[in-house]
Amino acid sequence: TLQMISGLASPTAGEIELFGCRGRDLSRIRSRVGCLIEGPGLYGSMSARDNLKMKSMLLGVYKRGYEEELLDIVGLGGVGKKPVKRYSLGMKQRLGIALALVGEPDLLVLDEPINGLDPQGIAEVRDTVLKLNRERNMTILISSHILEELSKIATDYGIIHNGTLLQELTNEELMEKCVLCGRMVPVRRDSHIAGRRYYVEGAGQL
Repeated sequence: TLQMISGLASPTAGEIELFGCRGRDLSRIRSRVGCLIEGPGLYGSMSARDNLKMKSMLLGVYKRGYEEELLDIVGLGGVGKKPVKRYSLGMKQRLGIALALVGEPDLLVLDEPINGLDPQGIAEVRDTVLKLNRERNMTILISSHILEELSKIATDYGIIHNGTLLQELTNEELMEKCVLCGRMVPVRRDSHIAGRRYYVEGAGQL
């Protein structure tokens, strides 16, 4: 599903609509979608800045200080010239998010962004997602199976099973169902946060 939304795969049936565009017209708005699918593709011998510089050049972005700005956003402003191969998994994930932000997308798609991370790495990625939502008013679509962690940041949920979207719920509606089922999940309620964050369980077709 996320690969199709990101333009990395074509649907075998049905169609996808993004920003009011469908079919071939989707090519006109692909630049408005940034994605991190599975693990980030990084050049281990290069620095974070050089990895970002290469992506910026490929997308035709030539803004002075642009790479440093993105590194600051994801909390990697002080890494200097250290090669990426020496980064922790959490740092690599945050650099992957920075790469997805090149070109100023309106929609950020993250596929299992905290898989395999230790508690510190999970907290770092979570803080980065919250910061992007608050400061950039960015819509973020996240696929994950780690319900407890996603409950701390998601505002809306889509439940997918075997490729079928079964239900869409707001955070409040989900919490009400959890209470009825006797399984209350702790949730941070940030009513002042702008934008929306979505959580999708599973990996099927929308």
